[in-house]
Amino acid sequence: MSVHQQHEHRTHPLHPLSPRHLFLRTGRRRYYRCGLAALLLLAMLGGVCTHAGAVVPYRAPDDIGPSPLARQHLESCRNNAAAAASLRVSDIESESFSNRNEREYYRFVLREGRREILVICDAATAVIRRQIDIWGEL
Repeated sequence: MSVHQQHEHRTHPLHPLSPRHLFLRTGRRRYYRCGLAALLLLAMLGGVCTHAGAVVPYRAPDDIGPSPLARQHLESCRNNAAAAASLRVSDIESESFSNRNEREYYRFVLREGRREILVICDAATAVIRRQIDIWGEL
């Protein structure tokens, strides 16, 4: 190979997307590295954004808010749940609403010391349907 052919071979331009641009000592190296850093940042943000929805609690399709009748019975259900467990209304640790098979229920967890009681109240009639001693049943 002649000297002229070697010179032509060395000055042959690289493909614009070639990764060799990152390692060459040229003025364009900085632009390629900045581009690579931007792509890496976008990939990381894309990975984080897809996991942002993972903290949404599951709700069944038939879980809707309480009906007006059920809202009227909420206070009665609280009082009946506390009375059924022989505790005060202030001992209610949590409460939730559930709508299953066209029936509406309120669920209350009452705590007294180490004792936890789950009380399920029919939201349409304010009648206690179940009372479960959570730790006693296990």
